[in-house]
Amino acid sequence: MTTILICASPDLESDLCHTLFWREDLERYVAEKPDEARMLALATEPHIVVVDRDLKGAAELVASLRNQSLAHPVSIVALSHDAASPQDGEAAAGGVDAVLSLPPGPEWDTRLDQILQVPTRKQARFDVRFDVETLLRQTPGAHRGLALNMSSGGMLIECPGLRLQPGDDVALSLPIPGSRAPVEGRARVVRQPHEERLGLRFEAFAGDGDARVREFLAMLASQQHP
Repeated sequence: MTTILICASPDLESDLCHTLFWREDLERYVAEKPDEARMLALATEPHIVVVDRDLKGAAELVASLRNQSLAHPVSIVALSHDAASPQDGEAAAGGVDAVLSLPPGPEWDTRLDQILQVPTRKQARFDVRFDVETLLRQTPGAHRGLALNMSSGGMLIECPGLRLQPGDDVALSLPIPGSRAPVEGRARVVRQPHEERLGLRFEAFAGDGDARVREFLAMLASQQHP
């Protein structure tokens, strides 16, 4: 499920609740102050953050989100009280992915559809096939599995006999093809679509592991779109 964090004053929230940001299929959190939103972002790991840029501390919130290490890319939307239609260049200059002019109107619908699809595009998932070694705190020894697909935020593995449930943590050793050494890291089980398959969300990598994973995915993307 896509998680959205909205940082706005209560009077603005009354307008936003009539937009697609209040869709039933979104997990939504609301904060009135940027400091509160910063803490919520760490706890909820949102895919989209909506910030009223007139709030004191809004710019600092955007900067912290850009520097914050989350399990997946975050799309940041700034709400502008300037009625003029903002250009893409303005969004890039402000460190955000999109700028929406207030108050909300019919023109928001198409734009919001695009914005709500951004996390999926940012986390393109690629079919892969390579061995994965998993280590469990409660079970001695290494367990072998097979990586089936992978994104910058996690992966699907097939690992018969590995009895795990959503919420369990595992250590990973990923011998990524073409890499000089395995990438070591931690992951959390977030889903079990099949008895022998586990959906893992990356929590942290050792050393330059995150960069190496992203380089590998960039290589796969270039092969699909030469």
